[in-house]
Amino acid sequence: MKGAVTAASVLPNSRLTAADEHVGLSEALAGADVNRPECIAHPETTEEVVELLRWASADGVGVLPLCSARHVSLASAAQEGRSWIGVATDRLTGIEIYEAADLTVTAGAGTPMSTVDSALRENRQWAPFDPPELLTRSLGGLASDSAHGPLWMGYGELRNHILGMTVVTGDGRPLRLGGRVVKNVAGFDLLKPMTGSRGSLAVITSVTLRAFPEPAEDRVLTLSAATAEELFDAALHVGTAPVLPVSCVVTDASRPADSAAAGASLVVRLHGARTTVDADQRTLETHIGSKFDVITPEQRSALLGRVGDRGAHSPVCLEASARPSRLGALWRALNALDPIAFGIDSYAGLARVGLSEATPTTVSALTEAVEELGGAVRVVRAPTADLRRLGSRPSADEAGIIDRLRDAFDPEGVLWPARQ
Repeated sequence: MKGAVTAASVLPNSRLTAADEHVGLSEALAGADVNRPECIAHPETTEEVVELLRWASADGVGVLPLCSARHVSLASAAQEGRSWIGVATDRLTGIEIYEAADLTVTAGAGTPMSTVDSALRENRQWAPFDPPELLTRSLGGLASDSAHGPLWMGYGELRNHILGMTVVTGDGRPLRLGGRVVKNVAGFDLLKPMTGSRGSLAVITSVTLRAFPEPAEDRVLTLSAATAEELFDAALHVGTAPVLPVSCVVTDASRPADSAAAGASLVVRLHGARTTVDADQRTLETHIGSKFDVITPEQRSALLGRVGDRGAHSPVCLEASARPSRLGALWRALNALDPIAFGIDSYAGLARVGLSEATPTTVSALTEAVEELGGAVRVVRAPTADLRRLGSRPSADEAGIIDRLRDAFDPEGVLWPARQ
């Protein structure tokens, strides 16, 4: 195995493992029309990542950056038989610098978010992002995926709160992007394209994240109806109210897990001082013309977990987006696929649905229908490569920008853009 033997000149054999030993990658390889990696490398420092990528660039070996690999979608035949290895960040762990007074934390890319969250909570701080499986994901994986959830409504996207990164480009150049302060405007802002690049521009080895004080009051309000479509008008009115909640989602997550009964809920979350939240709730109820139910603190954590994870664990998971004003048409296209779980961020016009099964024909038809609405479809999870390849593609202009970025960060084409 050329890759395994040569990689051993950079890392000890004890830190080179087979693909079958990486649970997440083994699942991603199942059903994918790609050759298997020569090995998985587990570097422990940025310097080791540099050496690995310099070797790979010189020898023409492909590299797939890996965190947990649970969110990797291997594109069929992307490597055309090319020898490749995985570079896992699972040993690039630990909090490097935590400045509680400055609300910033720097940690290795492989550090679980549960570790970061625990450190922040000790100082009554938190990272207000709620993508699926948040606490089991790695910090670098979140940054690479630009993963966020409904809380973006109140706090903005994750990319707005990543202050710095250490990365290694495809040809082995170590770069320190941004810094450890909120106001850092020197030079070009390379953090934005790096965040969400999904391993196609560089290997992330550490991340500096902005933290936030915990809210004094975290209130969850619900409004129930027989169908999701009955709640869209109220959801859109929440988005135009004179107060701004931190999230607003239409979901089926509030019904019992063992219930097959139809039903949907509008779940709205408010943060702030108690008196402010009381006033905001009254304003929202007046604006939409309905009274909310208030979820108890004991119920809140479980409900929010179900809302955040909706559809993510289904056999097939799709995301579709359109302008909020076209939410009804978007939902009708998705509902025709008979989803078993759904969460719809009405403020973003973004829906995630879980399906028990799907075919390339149905996903292609959905993509065409959603693109006619001016939106896009992404296949988040699918059991086979022919489904993973589907979904919307960048426009010609967007593809041109992506290609120029890849030429700058990965001139030899070492990094494998395997994620859709």
